[in-house]
Amino acid sequence: MICYWSKVRSEKGLIYFAAINEGLVYCSTPGGKEAEMKEWMAKHLPDYVLEEGSNDILDLAKKQLVDYFKGKGRILDVPMHFIGTPFQKSVWKALTTIPYGETRTYGQIAALIGNPKAPRAVGGANNKNPIALFVP
Repeated sequence: MICYWSKVRSEKGLIYFAAINEGLVYCSTPGGKEAEMKEWMAKHLPDYVLEEGSNDILDLAKKQLVDYFKGKGRILDVPMHFIGTPFQKSVWKALTTIPYGETRTYGQIAALIGNPKAPRAVGGANNKNPIALFVP
């Protein structure tokens, strides 16, 4: 099984992406490091061969992000494949429902996923989000 990775330059530094056939699995913040991406991949997808290159998902992710940074687009909606605990996945999925330009508190996200007493856990899940920028 292959996981393709690529990078794109932004004003704030390089952004690294990785995707499998099911979706985007990793997107660093600007200034990310290749070694960090490779370490994450080795930990979370050890059965995959990490290969520099591209697939349709990476091509779309790079195009959307470049357009976003140029002010030409507001939608970052590539297929994503979340890798985490069931709770983390529920948080990340909920985060993708926040409309452009809006914010939500951890408490609001906790209530949205049916766990209103877990705002700190929502913050912890958000901190572990491997698909930065696409999952706000």
